[in-house]
Amino acid sequence: MPVYRIAELNIRIDPVTPQTEKRIAPYLSGSEEYDFDASVTADEIDNYMKKSKTPCLPYLAEDALVLTNISKTVLSSYDGCFFHSSCLEMDGEGYLFTALSGTGKSTHTRNWRRLFGDKVIMINDDKPLIRNIGGTFYVCSTPWMGKSDIGCNRIAPVKAIYVLKRGETNTAVRTSPAKQMRQLMEATLLPTSRENMIKLLGLFDALFAQAKLIELYCNQDIESAQVAYDAVCGEN
Repeated sequence: MPVYRIAELNIRIDPVTPQTEKRIAPYLSGSEEYDFDASVTADEIDNYMKKSKTPCLPYLAEDALVLTNISKTVLSSYDGCFFHSSCLEMDGEGYLFTALSGTGKSTHTRNWRRLFGDKVIMINDDKPLIRNIGGTFYVCSTPWMGKSDIGCNRIAPVKAIYVLKRGETNTAVRTSPAKQMRQLMEATLLPTSRENMIKLLGLFDALFAQAKLIELYCNQDIESAQVAYDAVCGEN
């Protein structure tokens, strides 16, 4: 059974659908040793499709189930969590942008690419993981990158996380996890046990002791990227 290197972990996955096998192929590790198994069965895929409120193709069901298995195990055992966001690397540091669906996080990271050009490397446009590795928090790509499928198998230390909101003008200010807790919780996979909820809250406490949390009101103008960057790096 193949082993894949995702978020600096060796994960055993036995793909059921050819689409999932193709999607995760760039993450093949070549190792026979693994940290945990995230595979799902054909029966689990069928059950997911039957319970889905909207029509769902088998490979999409498998994608959702495998990513859920990975996210749950990373939280329970590997000091990390799923974090719905569009994320990029610039100058060796990671910037994450989370927002409610349709708010424009992908549009905003596109503005960073327009403004800063080749200095920007897209890590994942939709479904990265965050992990504490050796005391440093990293944003880590996964094979699941959203409809645009933009990203690469890469990790970067987290410099800042932005909570995006629509605005007529571009403004960015430091904020606190307490003020943004609802949106932060909506960006991750909520635990079903008290133990893992405590782990998640502790993870956020440690994360935002290292990384800056920014509330960003922005429009679609390219200026929004400069305003966001200056809010974190302008002081340097």
